[in-house]
Amino acid sequence: MKDVIVPAHAATFIAGGGRDVDSARMQLDLKAGEHVRLIDMNNEELGIAIADPENDRLRLLALPSDGLPSIGGALLALRVERALAWRRQLGLPGPEHAYRLIHGAGDGLPGFTCDVLGRVAVVYVYGEALLAVGRQLAEAIVGFAQLDGAVVKKRARGGADNVTQDVIGKVPEKSIATEHGVPYEIHPLGGLNVGLFTDMREQRRGLGRFAANKRVLNLFSYTGALSVTCARAGAETVTSVDTSEGVQAWARGNFGRSGLQPDDKRWRFETGDAVRYLARAIRDKERYDTVLIDPPTFSTARGTPWVLDRDYPKLIEQAASVIPPDGVLWLAANTHELGSLAKLAHKGLRAANRTGAIVEQAGLPPEYPTVAAQPQDRYLQICVLRLT
Repeated sequence: MKDVIVPAHAATFIAGGGRDVDSARMQLDLKAGEHVRLIDMNNEELGIAIADPENDRLRLLALPSDGLPSIGGALLALRVERALAWRRQLGLPGPEHAYRLIHGAGDGLPGFTCDVLGRVAVVYVYGEALLAVGRQLAEAIVGFAQLDGAVVKKRARGGADNVTQDVIGKVPEKSIATEHGVPYEIHPLGGLNVGLFTDMREQRRGLGRFAANKRVLNLFSYTGALSVTCARAGAETVTSVDTSEGVQAWARGNFGRSGLQPDDKRWRFETGDAVRYLARAIRDKERYDTVLIDPPTFSTARGTPWVLDRDYPKLIEQAASVIPPDGVLWLAANTHELGSLAKLAHKGLRAANRTGAIVEQAGLPPEYPTVAAQPQDRYLQICVLRLT
């Protein structure tokens, strides 16, 4: 195994708990997937990493304290057992349950994440160099979590639906997973997104407070998980807007699984662009007591790039125009910059000549641990405002 001497700042980063070591300036001649021993300037061993040149990273998986000579089955078993113990403490594992089992560096597995969705696991790897270990990890997860199978996915440069995937065990095209007793249809062998974002679990638990007896508008509704939550909480009406007729059909199915008849006039499924939908709603003087906005960070669905920082305030401005006084604007964004979502909300509300009081802010749920040395890993922000 090759030794790599890392500069002082990288050694300090590792000592502080960092696991995704930036190698962009190290001028290393390493093959993708090569396992290397990291050494500091005093020739002290820092651990064993996987070279990931695609992302300019050294993924530090094995520490001296692990007492293991390599990255292999024993190390992965140790990491999975510890991760599973934490989720059990949170009360998450169970028959057909959906939850995040592995979350990168926070679980000692930088470059890897895993969602358990019913009887199958979906393992994500964030670099070509990690695929071999990703398969080993999937096998360990299937064994320890007592699942039927797993699929290993790697995002390709062609987009979210262009993924490399490898199947271990039995993985059906469609399955059902439950969260807080609510069933959702999962497509494990589909694209990168399989039907349910587990990072919104805590939000789905508490969203009913803002939906009961309210007229709800859910923009970028995807497979309708937030819409189902609102309908189950007793919303007066729920309107789900998404650009894809396919996911709208998926959402209708999720309504039906919760005993909510999809053809009930209280539930509307609108296929189209969120910006255009709001423009029409403003023109027709429609009103919604609660508006949910969970947009993609970047999208070209409208034919032109939609960028969060640039375009979100305009969307918020439009949404504020259909919300009556004391209505609720519920916002989500994949951004790790502290306060940025609240700033975007303020900018949009100011343009709409509205004001809002923040009533709740949130982020990732507790089964998404992140190390303090890598604040960028805490990517999710939720901001809920009561408008005046």
